[in-house]
Amino acid sequence: MKSRAVLLACACAVASCTNVGPRTGDILRSSSDVVGSRESVSRADTGSDFVVVEADRNVAFTWQMYEKSRGGFFGDPGAGRVAIQSGDVLSISLVSYNEAGYVDFTRNAVAPVSSTPLPPQRVTELGTINVPPLGRIAAKGKTVPALEEFLNERLSEVLVKPSVVVELVQRNSALISIVGSVGAPGSYAYTDGDARLLELVSLAGGAAAPIDGLDVTLSRNGEVRTVALTDLYTNPALNIHVRPGDVISIEPRNHSVVVLGATGKNEEVLFDTATTPLSNVLGQIGGLENRRADPKGVFIFRPTPRRLAEMLGIDTSAYPGEEILVVYRFDLTNPKSFFTLSEFEVLDGDILYIANSRYEEIDAALDVFSNAVLRPIQIGATLSGE
Repeated sequence: MKSRAVLLACACAVASCTNVGPRTGDILRSSSDVVGSRESVSRADTGSDFVVVEADRNVAFTWQMYEKSRGGFFGDPGAGRVAIQSGDVLSISLVSYNEAGYVDFTRNAVAPVSSTPLPPQRVTELGTINVPPLGRIAAKGKTVPALEEFLNERLSEVLVKPSVVVELVQRNSALISIVGSVGAPGSYAYTDGDARLLELVSLAGGAAAPIDGLDVTLSRNGEVRTVALTDLYTNPALNIHVRPGDVISIEPRNHSVVVLGATGKNEEVLFDTATTPLSNVLGQIGGLENRRADPKGVFIFRPTPRRLAEMLGIDTSAYPGEEILVVYRFDLTNPKSFFTLSEFEVLDGDILYIANSRYEEIDAALDVFSNAVLRPIQIGATLSGE
């Protein structure tokens, strides 16, 4: 009866030894497809919406080429055309020449040149400005040289040898917002179509923290791209021209990967580069636990762009949307996989999961069995005085 009770206790203990997270086989069987598998996988028809890809050096290389093909950052569109728009502030000076001369009342003298500066004025919503003696003039859409030429032509009808000087004092139609870790965040108007990113960063007081750990994120026309601030200083090709409506954000680089499963510690691992090799992350967490972890069950969970998924050999016809849910599997029983670990780049937001080995449950059962058997013996020994 005692042996039966012990076995029953062990059975209950084994039944209660549940995994925190799925095993390797569970993930493979519940996926809708396994791409590049070197072993037979029996999958249930679960209607799963994720795919497992066996990670190798070709997969790592494909990801690297895809990241490079995206360019990483915006290309330089070149210097922009500075056109006057509603809300801009203009300063206009009218200069006229006459051989007979003009009376200069400020000097009580006669001068051959008459200069009349007009008060700075804002371009109206209708795109007009007031230029005596011409009245309302359309300025919207014209460049400064084009407006000067237009005014010279019109004023020559009423003035002698006129010359007009137009200055774009404040280009309110071309605001650029700079936020984050800079000395003076805010919106800035720039009048120079040749202005570049670093000029705007300097205009906002420069970086307010060491630049080694900062990223520059540029939002333009609905697209968002990020580059390290140090790269902006060292690579002139990245210091592109700015455009009206740009939003520049300078923020600390807090990239991370969440580590779960059979490791020494489930945690969020931070890294201060755009990417980092998977081997670095595994080294940082202390690697896999010898008996607890399944060396065939190292997984990266990552939504993958449709175009890249097709490059990896995934049939994307059954999956809607622009991203496919992909689980990348690494089999560390294969020596080649260690080369893959050093080449496969972990991205910000990845989930690294290490599946539990069946040895863990066996060990747990043996521990319970040992405790259940030895405990009565120890109690009996104590009662007998030994």
